[in-house]
Amino acid sequence: MAQALRPPRYRGRLGAAEQHATRSDLLLHPRHFRGRHHAATIFVVLLLAVVGFQLFPEQDVTVLTNGQSYRVSTTFGPQSEALSAAGLDLAPGDRVLEGTGGRYLSLAVQRARPVTVAVDGATFAVRTQSSTVAGALADAGVDLHPGDRVTVDGQLAIPRGTLYSPSIASRAVPRLPSNAAAIPVRLAVLRARPVSVLVDSYRLTIDSTAQTVQDVLLELGMTVREGDLVHPGLTASVTAGTTIRLDKGRTVAVRLDGKDQTLYTLQRTVGDVVRIMGIELGPEDVVTPPLETVIANGTQVTIARTRVEEVAEDQPISPGIVDQGDPSVAPGKVTLYEGTPGTLAVRWAVTYKNGVETARTEAGREVKVAAIPTRRVVGTKPSGPVSKPVLTVDTGAGAAGFTGVYTRKLTVQTTWYTAAQGAWAADSPHYGTTKTGARVGIGVCAVDPSVIPLYTRMYIPGYGYCTALDTGGGVRGAFVDLGYPDGTTQSGWGSPIIEIFILD
Repeated sequence: MAQALRPPRYRGRLGAAEQHATRSDLLLHPRHFRGRHHAATIFVVLLLAVVGFQLFPEQDVTVLTNGQSYRVSTTFGPQSEALSAAGLDLAPGDRVLEGTGGRYLSLAVQRARPVTVAVDGATFAVRTQSSTVAGALADAGVDLHPGDRVTVDGQLAIPRGTLYSPSIASRAVPRLPSNAAAIPVRLAVLRARPVSVLVDSYRLTIDSTAQTVQDVLLELGMTVREGDLVHPGLTASVTAGTTIRLDKGRTVAVRLDGKDQTLYTLQRTVGDVVRIMGIELGPEDVVTPPLETVIANGTQVTIARTRVEEVAEDQPISPGIVDQGDPSVAPGKVTLYEGTPGTLAVRWAVTYKNGVETARTEAGREVKVAAIPTRRVVGTKPSGPVSKPVLTVDTGAGAAGFTGVYTRKLTVQTTWYTAAQGAWAADSPHYGTTKTGARVGIGVCAVDPSVIPLYTRMYIPGYGYCTALDTGGGVRGAFVDLGYPDGTTQSGWGSPIIEIFILD
């Protein structure tokens, strides 16, 4: 109650009349203060904005990456703010190229390319801005040694070749395609190893990445021919320090029996060459140079052998002419039946020296195709009845002798025969056919070829001319069987022993 009766306290200052102001008077002062405070704040903000726009003006930024462009506006930190606005994050190895022009800014993001490098048994990944194989290896800290080889995605490349292409690049510095960063690359370095190649007595040492003996020789441009000796074999693997021995063959010109040939061989002497050719030398054979001569490249060897070979050749057989008398045809009428020539195979023993024929001796002969003689049939029909046909064609000497030209005389026993005494039946197509194909008749004789050769022409006294065109089982030795026409039953010829004349 005492507080209630306490006089009220007054805030504020006393007036001039030292009178206290009322509450309503005090409320006017704060309203005026807050208004002035808000206006000052707004003024400061506007002032700062004006100053900020002056000190930090807004920029338009164009961002280029992987063939795409983005346009953004930035104020503070334009590069990082522009990349962030474009949604781009930089990876290790990426770089940003910047170009300015007034309030415009251009940023080009060059992505580093991921590369996997395999070298010396290890594999690791790097990112590089280089466009060449050598540059990528340099960024990876890999040094190339003489003879080393590099493959790009499994294909052989050269250090100055492009990183994105397996083909060999030109001397001009290649350019990467726009999407190069999206293309992974695998680089493999093949280290060269020291390899020795011994060719005959010449030694060559190289650094090579070849995996086999054949690859090393191809790398050196050496061709392995049949006859060369290679050790180890062409398919053998190559390691550091491998020694390859290549014994090259030698070219030898050989003239054998007049014919030339060329050998490529590792043989040491002329005798070795003769041996590998399978030649057996005879006592009259001559070899130049001597057998003990050492072979050099281009050596010429002549082997002159003496040999005998059998050579066969065919000779024609003249059909000849056989005279026959026909008692059924009037005298003076002559009919010719053309024959055909035969073939005689003659064998010769021919001696060759160094491929040249020096001698020839007949070794035998054989009738391959018998000749069929031309038949000259002369009419001998008698003008009156006779007891036997007129069959002789003697020149006048008769049985006493022969006045024509002949080579020798031979005493033989003679008989006669017709087609009916032959080996063929009357209904056979071969009926009446002789050994040589002629028909049995006047002028055809059967002989023993070992005594009188076939096709020999003879004169038989009392019979006439005859040609040896037939043989027979009963005709042996000095025996001549005289032919007569079919149907003859009485020839008037017995079996006398007479002297005949061999004409050829």
